[in-house]
Amino acid sequence: MEGSKLFLKSDEVATILMISKRTLQNYRSDGRLKYYKLSRKVILYRAEDVVELLKQSWCCSYQKDRVNALLRKYGVIYKC
Repeated sequence: MEGSKLFLKSDEVATILMISKRTLQNYRSDGRLKYYKLSRKVILYRAEDVVELLKQSWCCSYQKDRVNALLRKYGVIYKC
């Protein structure tokens, strides 16, 4: 996967991880997820880093199927 060149916006990452934007902010503050702040309002995440976070977290098979579908929607190839 050429994940280093694929970046996702905050709303896309929140959708993929099935979390709120506030929880995503907590992940940034806690250092759980690397991010790149381009401006005050524009924050991007490498798809590769989002996949790494998914590998570390536990989720049931139903959630894995949803996550895989959302990753495919955003062009990230990964199988939980």
